[in-house]
Amino acid sequence: METGTPAEKSPPDAFDPAPLVDAIKELNISRRNVGLYPRNHPQTKDSTGKALRFLQKLFESRGSITLGIARDSIMIDETILDKKSPVLREFALGLSGKGITSITLDSTLTIEDLFSFHELFTERDTLMGTALVELAEQRNLRNIRLSPLDLSKIRFVQGILRKDSADHSFWTDYISALLDGRLTTDDMNDIIASVTPGEMSDFVNRNMPGDGSEKAYDAVISSYMGGTAEKKRRAVLFGRFLAMVDRLDPDVKQQFLTRALAFSTMDMKDVEKMLRDLAVDDVQTMMKIFEEQSHLIPDRLKNLVDRLQATESDIFAEIRGSGICHMDDIEVDKGMVAVFKKDHDSAFVDMGYRKELQKMMAGPAVRSDTVTQELGDACTGEVVDKTVSLIVFELLDLESNSPEEYRKLLASLIALVNGFVETGRFSEIADIYQTIDTRARSGIFRKEALEMIKGFFGSEMFLGRLMESFRIWGRHNREGVANLAIVLKNHVIPGFLDALSTEENQATRKFFIDVLCMLGDDVAAEAAKRLDDRRWYVTRNMLFLIRECSGQKFIKRLRQFTRHPDERVAIEAVKALLSFGSPDSVSYIRNYLHSKDPGLREKAVRLAGTYKVKGALPDLLELLGHKDVFGSQSVSRLDVVHALGEIGDPSALPALQALYKARALLHRAEFERLKVDIFRSLHHYPFPEAKPLLELGLKSKNKDIRALSEKLLKAGGGHHV
Repeated sequence: METGTPAEKSPPDAFDPAPLVDAIKELNISRRNVGLYPRNHPQTKDSTGKALRFLQKLFESRGSITLGIARDSIMIDETILDKKSPVLREFALGLSGKGITSITLDSTLTIEDLFSFHELFTERDTLMGTALVELAEQRNLRNIRLSPLDLSKIRFVQGILRKDSADHSFWTDYISALLDGRLTTDDMNDIIASVTPGEMSDFVNRNMPGDGSEKAYDAVISSYMGGTAEKKRRAVLFGRFLAMVDRLDPDVKQQFLTRALAFSTMDMKDVEKMLRDLAVDDVQTMMKIFEEQSHLIPDRLKNLVDRLQATESDIFAEIRGSGICHMDDIEVDKGMVAVFKKDHDSAFVDMGYRKELQKMMAGPAVRSDTVTQELGDACTGEVVDKTVSLIVFELLDLESNSPEEYRKLLASLIALVNGFVETGRFSEIADIYQTIDTRARSGIFRKEALEMIKGFFGSEMFLGRLMESFRIWGRHNREGVANLAIVLKNHVIPGFLDALSTEENQATRKFFIDVLCMLGDDVAAEAAKRLDDRRWYVTRNMLFLIRECSGQKFIKRLRQFTRHPDERVAIEAVKALLSFGSPDSVSYIRNYLHSKDPGLREKAVRLAGTYKVKGALPDLLELLGHKDVFGSQSVSRLDVVHALGEIGDPSALPALQALYKARALLHRAEFERLKVDIFRSLHHYPFPEAKPLLELGLKSKNKDIRALSEKLLKAGGGHHV
């Protein structure tokens, strides 16, 4: 200061992002734990408390922390935090996926605020954007402020978003706005650069039919190749357009190619420059599309591509198969290409040296014997995990454990369960559950074990993941699913029924039903609650499960469905009544036998035979006795003959004999088959009463009837033909 010059101000310390990155990583860990465990769980408390301590250190130099969210990136001030970190990326996607663009954390932040914040983002079917912010305010989340995405440039009403599928995301609304022409010109290029070709093609396939509006097609095309895009970006955007088109359904793909490849808004010189600037992969995609859809490519574009392929000066020469070659984007001289051809290999490496190299690369021979095999088997992941769980089981029985230590042991088992769910190891999960459940019934740590069962095994998150694992792995591990479903039946029955109601794959539905049938009358009680579902197939499946799971006490409810407008439901209801031996079931069968609907009548005939409904005998004989001079009803009467045979009442034999003696003017082949089936069914009847008809069959001109009659007569009434 002696010289009189003013003191220079030292520059402020540069912001060190490392502590913030650590804090966000702990926030992400605590978010996961809140989704898995209750608030009072040790892991939840530890991770959330640790995240708060990291943040409090940052608050010593800042009154608040504001993080900007740009899809999978996090910013503070003008600094983008570590983009390579998968944890930071997961945290950012969790916020941006809910329409949140920034989050502000105040220095007065408490652990309760963090709990509430995480619960907002881990609940099922949470709201998005402004609605989510309003919900946060309703829950008094004041020390964490959320900012929703500003949709002022997208001209559609907040809250009236398309719900096209279960995997609906905010990017879907961007694409919807694009297709409907609701995006401003300035936004269009930025948005299309953010949406991946896969996301765009998936949305277009779901929402744009082959005969969709020209406006929608032109909107997408202009966003990729419109005049507003900078010329240096055109090749990149066109490459993204080609990747998107390559994934489209055939009809939609043709519409896009027909309209886009005309390049009506571009000069052909600009088109040529754009094609020359394409990346190698994009050129290959384009040539593949051109080959598959050659009839859609305009002649002037074909001529341009042919001319480019004829040149030696750019990447099109590689597509032609000669000229310049590229290895990992590095241009290789023609002479070097020739050097590496197989024919010249021996010029650089002689045969003897190559043999020595092969020996060196082969490595030492490993002894193969029983001991080696046993060691290998003992080190597999499944065996190691099983051993770890057994060790933890033994530790749980130590009386020296403190409650805190016991909770940590339980948490270790839960960590194993999470891994087993992902790999479909259901029997191991059943063993762990039974171990904890046993200790919840007895022992000094009953309270801790019971908390774990209710907080984890009974949580919606665990059960949702488990049902998805059943769907993926279940048919390959039926025994494991059965073991786990039996021990968890009170928890999984509703989930199985929900999955059955929405599953589209027939084999998976059959698998779910098989598992439910093993779980007993608890399934019947839950199925009875769902009988009023508006979907006919759901009601039918619930009736089937009530029947298979001994739901006799719901007979009164079943009767309501015997007159259901869908005959498939009505038949299933009657089948259940027949199975339970309800006396009034016969009246429903008889009523259906006189129905004008031939399909319903046919099903009733089969039910009468399957359940041996003797009360339906008069109605069956009436159907059998209908006059059929031309033999046109012979095929339908086959079912009646089979049903009468299953019932086996001898009073039906005179009618069968009369039918055998009848003659048909037309459809003789079908009528002859009916006669053969009469004799196939005679082993169900008492032999003395059936004997006259069998003796009559010995004189038949039909060799099958004679053979059947002879065999039954020799057997003296044997019961199998």
